[in-house]
Amino acid sequence: MVNLKSGATFSFPPALAQGLAGGSPVDLAEVEVTPSGNGLHWEKLDADFSVPALLAGVFGMAAWMAKVKMKAS
Repeated sequence: MVNLKSGATFSFPPALAQGLAGGSPVDLAEVEVTPSGNGLHWEKLDADFSVPALLAGVFGMAAWMAKVKMKAS
């Protein structure tokens, strides 16, 4: 769950996000906000995401997104 400065809250299932799928609850909880405030970093999972990209529905590279789309169909 991401709490934005505006007061809005955004959440997504980790299984949608490249690098977070299969992460343990402990590893998923160890997220850092980048100094700019626009990014999220999971050191143990070697995963980085832009908050604006997540809000736009981008959860990984094109190949990952194609797989996610196929599963949702």
